[in-house]
Amino acid sequence: MALGYVTALAATPAAGQYGPPTAGIPSLGGYGPLGTYVPSPFAPGRPGQASYLTPAITLQETFTTNATLAASGQRESSFLTSVTPSVTFGRFGARARVSGYAAIGFQQYIGDFTNGYIYPQANVLGSVEAVEKFFYIDGAINISQTYISPFGPQPAGNIGVTNNRYTSYAYRLSPYIQGVFPGGVTYLLLNNNIWSNLSGSTSGTPGFASSYANQWLGRLDSPIRTFGWTLEGNTSYTKFSDNRQSLTTQIVRGFLRWRPDPQLRFDAIGGYEWNNYYLTQSSNVVYGAGGEWRPTERTVLAGQWEERFFGPSYFATFDHRNPYSAFNIYAARGISTYPQQLFAAPAGANVVGLLDAAFTTRIPDPVERATAVQTFLAQSGLPTVLQSPLNYYVQQVFLYDQQSATFTVFGIRNSLAFTVYNRKQEVISGGTGAPLPAPFGAFNNNTQRGGTLAYGHRLTPLTNLSATLSRFKTTALAPFTSESTTNYFTISLNTRLSPKTEGFTGLSYSIFDSNVSNDYNTFSLWVGLNHRF
Repeated sequence: MALGYVTALAATPAAGQYGPPTAGIPSLGGYGPLGTYVPSPFAPGRPGQASYLTPAITLQETFTTNATLAASGQRESSFLTSVTPSVTFGRFGARARVSGYAAIGFQQYIGDFTNGYIYPQANVLGSVEAVEKFFYIDGAINISQTYISPFGPQPAGNIGVTNNRYTSYAYRLSPYIQGVFPGGVTYLLLNNNIWSNLSGSTSGTPGFASSYANQWLGRLDSPIRTFGWTLEGNTSYTKFSDNRQSLTTQIVRGFLRWRPDPQLRFDAIGGYEWNNYYLTQSSNVVYGAGGEWRPTERTVLAGQWEERFFGPSYFATFDHRNPYSAFNIYAARGISTYPQQLFAAPAGANVVGLLDAAFTTRIPDPVERATAVQTFLAQSGLPTVLQSPLNYYVQQVFLYDQQSATFTVFGIRNSLAFTVYNRKQEVISGGTGAPLPAPFGAFNNNTQRGGTLAYGHRLTPLTNLSATLSRFKTTALAPFTSESTTNYFTISLNTRLSPKTEGFTGLSYSIFDSNVSNDYNTFSLWVGLNHRF
């Protein structure tokens, strides 16, 4: 089996602060482009591989002209003191592995606006080979700050108080068995469980409902010589605590695979599905086609199309890498629920993943490559992820149609990352759960469009300059006319003061225009230190 390492991403750090170190964190699987969760192959640690435990603390002083993100004429300027202790840890053994980052941010505003807040963050991944080459258990924890609605303010780095922000707590446990029958047929049986809980917003809004998502997946895959086959059964269940009804989808599929060439594969798909939502039930035949083309080891073109109860369902992805650049073009249409999206990696916007792909030829070992990627990010100043569509809380099944393109190119001193995206989302099942706070709980059917350009320049071996420009817009679908637009610019400078201490400074400017909430603009200036113990 091929090793399956990527980098885990925690919540976006405050502007000017260092984000969570991400080297050497293994992939533990995730939701595929058509909503099916698949675990990554278990990758045991190497003999003699060391553990690591790195405590750190970040101190930052920020001046902001608009602490409460108020309209012009009502702005309150404040100084914001941030203290963020954190720890990064990892252990890779022969049959168990765990990696993670945890932090707690303490913020105190002093000035025209005075108040204090606490923001926990965590991203932990673990896996155990409980029975050798047979029974495995994956797990993950994610605690982060996110937003109720894409129509509301989404200030970077938690600088600025808004009732659109809340803290998300999510936990995943995924036991599974996999192996190979005589004759080469592989099997997989997985039970994926996701629990989530959403705390109240900074304005004191009561907590939202918790949710639970469960998936059973069984699959048989024959070897593909010229022809091969796959049989797959999948059932998913989502339940919100304040709603007595659940959302269930069951689907069985058969794949007939044809490989006329080692680099080329075609699939024919047939199956049946049963769906039971709050107000609607359906059962339908499923049919489609797919395939994959790998003209070189650096290029992959893959896709799949199916006819489902809601119409066409598809995904397509085009990846290419070379030693100094990588890009991803992605498109997908399908159904999902809020908890199922919590552990899904952002399509295309993962700068770490593109750098990891580009470094593959020069650094074949996945753990060494992850360390090299983290070192490069620290030297270049590029962010680990770029702006992507917001996964916001709704208690229904939703239909999404998404496209994105992401590109990164890097050199010894200059690096560039760029992404654009478009995501249309529509609720396709009724619901009776408690509504979210007004005005952000409305307009669940909308389109999110945006893009980010990030530039990093290495001034000296110890100092780098970085700049980011983002624009994203959310528009309600007809008959509503609501829309919100954010334009954001930041520039920062950081330098190494000692082997374990970095200093940083920077500024940002943001403009928010909306006919759902009040318009605002804000300027922030900061300086700080990050020290690792």
